[in-house]
Amino acid sequence: MNKFLLILILIITSNVYSEVKFNNAVIKNNFGKKVTAGFIEILADEDLAIKKIQSAFSPKIEIHSMEMENDVMKMRKIDSPKISKNKPFILKKGGNHLMIYDITQNLDEQKKVMLNFVFIKNDGTEISSDVEFLVQ
Repeated sequence: MNKFLLILILIITSNVYSEVKFNNAVIKNNFGKKVTAGFIEILADEDLAIKKIQSAFSPKIEIHSMEMENDVMKMRKIDSPKISKNKPFILKKGGNHLMIYDITQNLDEQKKVMLNFVFIKNDGTEISSDVEFLVQ
């Protein structure tokens, strides 16, 4: 009976928990300004959508695309960004990136800050991860 219960628990938890890895998490120092950018690489073991990103120092964090059109930088919000299974989702300088608005703290006094990522799985389940970002 214990063996059956253990197998059942493993099956249930394997369907609930996803593995999400975060690398190279950096937020640009805002030097007292109300807006800045962030960069990160996310890798998941299943398809996910980013529902929201939260922090204690900003009420509004979005993911933006960045393209050059006729020597003009065009940035646009990406609604419900998708992370494909085992494919790195990269937010970097000069490309897609985090936009962090209405900053309530001077980040140059911080070495690290936390952001909370909320993801939605294909079955509608939400998962959440706290991610530590270096301030540079």
